[in-house]
Amino acid sequence: MNEKEEPMNMNVTPPVEPVTEFEVPLPPDRKRPKWLVPLIAGGTAVVVLAAVGTGGYLYWNHNQLTAASGECATSYDKAVKAQKKLTEYLESDAVKTAITVKDSEVKDAETVGTLASTVKAAEKTKTTIPECPSGSLTDIKSMTKEIDGLATAYSRTVSEVKGKAEAVNASKLDRIVADATKVLDDSKGRVQDDKVRTALENAIKTKDEKAISDAVKAVNDSIKAKSDADAKAKAEKEKQTASQSQASDNGGNPAGDTTSGYTGYTGGGYTQSQGGGYTYTPQQPTGGSTGGGYTPTPQPTPQQPSQGGNSGSGVSSPWDTGGDVSFCGVLGSDPVPC
Repeated sequence: MNEKEEPMNMNVTPPVEPVTEFEVPLPPDRKRPKWLVPLIAGGTAVVVLAAVGTGGYLYWNHNQLTAASGECATSYDKAVKAQKKLTEYLESDAVKTAITVKDSEVKDAETVGTLASTVKAAEKTKTTIPECPSGSLTDIKSMTKEIDGLATAYSRTVSEVKGKAEAVNASKLDRIVADATKVLDDSKGRVQDDKVRTALENAIKTKDEKAISDAVKAVNDSIKAKSDADAKAKAEKEKQTASQSQASDNGGNPAGDTTSGYTGYTGGGYTQSQGGGYTYTPQQPTGGSTGGGYTPTPQPTPQQPSQGGNSGSGVSSPWDTGGDVSFCGVLGSDPVPC
């Protein structure tokens, strides 16, 4: 071979293995005891397990905090919604209408007072909902429990107020039905058209407040119409009766009729004349009636006595009284002194 081989260097140092922290270098002249090798290996395993355990706990604790925070957030949202529902219901038309109902409008007045006190208490429960804490798992769980209690209280309060309002409305309807039933019973025979009573009876069966109200109004209007008609008929009848009675009292003669009937007369008699004789005045009717009244019978005119007496026959006349006696009539042919 042309190339020369380099002689091997017998002084080259062999490579040295790295020493770990768990290995203790021994002098070249000493050997490791056999029991030391397993001990070193076990110690290494303990350290590894300890590191793994610490990391696992931290990971588990992080997951617990995350889950607890999520539960608390869910409870918070639920409480907020329950509080909002309570607020909206307290301001609803249903509650506002029920709270204005008076004791006189319901059958059971106690329901009105109960609703008022329930609404007043409900308004005080609308407190601020606390937010969920962070950090301590114990604090998070404790706050979650408190928030859940608030959400439950809000929901329960809504149910209570709703129940009390419905009780008031039900009692009001009971009063309406009772009053309508009384109108139905009292209106029998008093309406102008009985169909309105049938409509009211059907409305009461349905328990519809508006239908009952309309039917009651129709019955009352019909009662008034019949009452007005009856009053008018009664007035006309009384007027006719009074007219007939007045005609009967007048004897069937118009006022001021002077062509019939006797109105009396004035007495007549004898009066002495200036010459000593007597003149007979017949009785006359006082009313000037010429149509069927009383007419006195004409009386004979007495013979006038002579002033010097009867010179023919020598017999004195019965009328001859010397001028001192007045005669008022005659009986037969003889004069009757007054």
